[in-house]
Formats: sequence, C-alpha cells, structure tokens
Amino acid sequence: MAALRQGQLDLEQRVVEVQQSLVKVTQSLVEVKQGLVEVKQSLVEVKQGLVEVKQSLVEVKQSMVEVKQSVAEVKQSQLDFQQGQADILEHLQRFEADSSRRDKNNIARLINHNATRGTTSLEPFYGLNGQLVPDFPRTGADIGRLNSDAINALLVALGLEVTGTVAVRKERFKRYIGLVTGAG
Repeated sequence: MAALRQGQLDLEQRVVEVQQSLVKVTQSLVEVKQGLVEVKQSLVEVKQGLVEVKQSLVEVKQSMVEVKQSVAEVKQSQLDFQQGQADILEHLQRFEADSSRRDKNNIARLINHNATRGTTSLEPFYGLNGQLVPDFPRTGADIGRLNSDAINALLVALGLEVTGTVAVRKERFKRYIGLVTGAG
C-alpha cells in the first residue's frame, strides 16, 4: 500500500508539476500575446510613419515642381532681358546711324545754304536708309528741271511728304536741303 501511496504521491506531484508547467506555459502565452500586441502597435506606428513619409515625398515633389517652374520663369526672364538688351542695342545703333545721317545732312544743308546761284554745286543728302540719295540734283537749276516722279523719289528718300503741286514739292525740297528759295 505504501507503493500505491507512493505512486499516488508521485502522480499528484506530477499533476502539480504539469499544472505548474501549464501555468508557466499560460504565462508565456500571455507574454507572447502581449508581445504580439506590442508588435501590432509598432506596425501601426510604422504604417503611420510610412504615411507621413509618403506625404513628405508628395510635398517634396510639389516643391520640386515649384522650383522647376521658378527656374523656367528665371530663364524666361533672362531671355526677355537679353532680348531687351538686344532691342536697346539695335535702337542705339539705329539712333547712331540716324544721328550720323542727320549730322551729315545738317552739314550739307549749311553748305547748300551758301548756293545762291542756280549753277552752284549742291552737297548731296543722305536718305533714310543712310545712303546718299540717288539722282540728287547737282545744282539748283537741276531742281527746276525735275519732273513729278523725280521730285517724289527725292522727297520719299528723305522721308518728306509728296503732297501738293510739283512747284510746292520742289519748294519743300529746296527748303529742306537748305537752298535759298528762288535759287534754281
């Protein structure tokens, strides 16, 4: 009976040990469950972090688009500025050419002002194109012999009106070139 009792005690001790093991396993399962909950919570935080990263990437891409737009605007402004400089340079060159033409014509006008006789040589003028006016009359008398088409061609070359009678147009031409009215 002692062996039975001993067997029973051994069995009871084994049951206690199994129960203790079950408690330990249950505690371990609780700890694992708690660990899984923490892992789940960490995954949620990671997902939230990824959402924030994606949002930041979208903002960075938007900023890059804005920067590219700004660069394009700056480049366009540079092109506009360069075009403006080229336009100014062209205007200055035209102004210089026009000033040179005007200066030459003013000198010719002074010289022609001294031509009091119809046979005195005239100083030719420069036209709007900066070149000597073709078929410019050599003397005041030559002006008197010009026909309507010839006087019109001279007036147009100098940028003057072509209205009025031939006589009015010849007087306009004479005054413009500095010729004393009546010479020729």
